[in-house]
Amino acid sequence: MTVKQSNYEEIHRLLGALDDQKTALIDKLNPSLAELEITAAYLAGMDDIMGEERQPLTGKVAKIYEVVTSDEPLGEEEYRLA
Repeated sequence: MTVKQSNYEEIHRLLGALDDQKTALIDKLNPSLAELEITAAYLAGMDDIMGEERQPLTGKVAKIYEVVTSDEPLGEEEYRLA
């Protein structure tokens, strides 16, 4: 249980106050700390620093970004995790 709490704390620390459903969806992706940090950088607009060399978000980072930026709560049938 301690690991689960720690994951939730890292998600909230890096990505802000998210509702329980979004936090659970992100946690199910089992993201690494680096993936959470990259997502946080994109959310903060840090991708502009890379200029023309900017790479599109892919993999878990793209899925995390999608969950965080969605305005409506996602249901299991609407967002299937790989």
